[in-house]
Amino acid sequence: MESRFILHLLIELILKTMLNISSNLYNAEWLKLVFKGRNQSYGAYVLRAEAAGTTMRALFIAAPLFVLLFAGPMIYKFIKPEVILKVEADRVVKVIDIPPVPPVEKPKVEEKIEPAPKVENVKTVALPSRPVPVEDAAIVDPPTLKEVENAAIGPVTQAGVETNLATVSEGGNGTGVGTGNGTGDGAVADNSIHEITDIQAYPEFEGGPKAWSKFILKNLRYPYMAQEQGIQGKVFISFVVEKDGSVSNVTITRGIGAGCDEEAARVIKKSPKWKPGKQNNQNVRVRFNMPLSFNLTQ
Repeated sequence: MESRFILHLLIELILKTMLNISSNLYNAEWLKLVFKGRNQSYGAYVLRAEAAGTTMRALFIAAPLFVLLFAGPMIYKFIKPEVILKVEADRVVKVIDIPPVPPVEKPKVEEKIEPAPKVENVKTVALPSRPVPVEDAAIVDPPTLKEVENAAIGPVTQAGVETNLATVSEGGNGTGVGTGNGTGDGAVADNSIHEITDIQAYPEFEGGPKAWSKFILKNLRYPYMAQEQGIQGKVFISFVVEKDGSVSNVTITRGIGAGCDEEAARVIKKSPKWKPGKQNNQNVRVRFNMPLSFNLTQ
């Protein structure tokens, strides 16, 4: 339909052009009358005189090109027919569920228990014990009550100062009397660092958890660098409460940088003394692990 419409317009254009050429405006007699007494060697006279031929030449050159441009695809279809590809129908694949193969149990290898080697009895002969001759022991009379009074029981009888001791050990020459004083309970000093979960009494900040939170909020400052870079988060810090309640071994276990780690360590080191933790009624060193939060307000 489009090609027919374009061809119709082209024919109508050609007819109109031919009619204009044949009109009196481009007739030679009309031109001579109009340009009578004027220059007829160049200019408007020449253009009007040659207008018919120029228009016809342009029309016969443009018309075939125009027809070829729009009729070219149709001509190409006639010369080379369109190839139609046949598409086969999709194959139907039936999926069959295959049950899993049961695992093959390996036969148990029974370990052979070898019997213990039989130990043959060794022939022995008992030797007779040798009697030890004992000389006649001297008969010693037991001490009287008067001799035992104000005396200690010992391996030998000897002269000395009177005492209230019940017994004395066998030893060298001397009075057998010992004196001494002391208040030690025999406990060994514990300098190891305990975790918070394995002690009897936990360390406590003076005033309790609320006082500790108040101390942190009062002394903690948000670093300017972290504010400018928009860095926020939690700094995990570890420290040890000593036997005397002081804080030591302040370390950053996980930080966020931009000065926040250093600020957290500074505040913990500034902490006053705590009530120390106890284990077996002794002050012990206890490790604390806690986070300090740095949050930017919107």
